[in-house]
Amino acid sequence: MVPETEKFQTGIDVFDTNTGGVYPGLVLLVEETGAGGREFALTSLMNLSSRKLFYVSMTASNEEVRREFILSFPQSEKDWVERVEIVSLSKEYFARTIIPVSWIFEEKPTLASLKSESLLERLIDLFERVPEGSLIVIDSLTSLARKTEVLGGDEIAWKDLMDFLMGIRKIVIKKKLLAYLLLTRGVVGKSREEEIFSTTDGIIMFEWIEERETMKRTMYIKKLVGTLAVLEKQRFTRFDISIDPVAGFTISKLHRII
Repeated sequence: MVPETEKFQTGIDVFDTNTGGVYPGLVLLVEETGAGGREFALTSLMNLSSRKLFYVSMTASNEEVRREFILSFPQSEKDWVERVEIVSLSKEYFARTIIPVSWIFEEKPTLASLKSESLLERLIDLFERVPEGSLIVIDSLTSLARKTEVLGGDEIAWKDLMDFLMGIRKIVIKKKLLAYLLLTRGVVGKSREEEIFSTTDGIIMFEWIEERETMKRTMYIKKLVGTLAVLEKQRFTRFDISIDPVAGFTISKLHRII
């Protein structure tokens, strides 16, 4: 049994040193494109060898995911890639689109292979089977939102997506999992974003800022159960970040209110 109070390490030294890590829960990584949210999640996968690790891709095949892992941190040791169980939902995602099935399947599809569960059913099945204390990364809540009427889709009702997130939070806490969900900032609109935010245990924001005629990545914590209070006590407001080809996501500077 995993203790109720056991935290997950993020694999990012400066963050873990100052916070002790993150409690089990549903944590949203909200990023402006390329601002570091994905690299934050991948760095946790790269460094947490003591946990059972899962990466769920909405649109990419297993091979495409492995390629992304390797190219994200090209000078890192590659043994971590094999420790991650990759779950591809591309067959379900593209089932009702104009994309030819030959683009999705690595082998010639059969009649049986073309039959598929819904995206939400597959995700529910995954959370049912993962061991207690696992780390799960779902690479695109944005892609799921595209299947709703909010973004022109008709396969998932927005209410069902919200119910799904609230249900997932329950099983995550029950099984003491840490689940990272990636969301591209601004795609679903402010009111819908706030609705999503209300279903989670944590929200970590990643954005680009302009400083001295250069662009840099920065991170701040909008919500994080059991950890935000620690950061506020230490008066940390945000973190400057960079992406290292060996170490992955790193924190280069901490900003503190004096």
